[in-house]
Amino acid sequence: MEIAKFVLSCVGSFIAVSGFFMGIWKSYSKKLDDKIEKAKAETSTATDKLEKRIDSLEKSVSGLQKEVNSNLGERLSNIEGTMKKMDNILTQIQNWFISNTPRS
Repeated sequence: MEIAKFVLSCVGSFIAVSGFFMGIWKSYSKKLDDKIEKAKAETSTATDKLEKRIDSLEKSVSGLQKEVNSNLGERLSNIEGTMKKMDNILTQIQNWFISNTPRS
């Protein structure tokens, strides 16, 4: 009978100690899961902020690109007009040299 009491008390002690350590493990696991969820939430928030910044920058760059393209088009048009005006002057200079250069 003494052996049975000893075995039962050992089994009971084992169950009590196992329960105690299981509770500690679950508490640690819960804290760890909470930290992971918090980190995921912070990462998600940071990612959302960065995506908004990127969208804003893309819009700004797109607007600047349109402005640069329109300004470039105007400048090229002005240069082309100037070149056409200079064509008459260059033709007149060429004709003057042709008419004033003696032929040999």
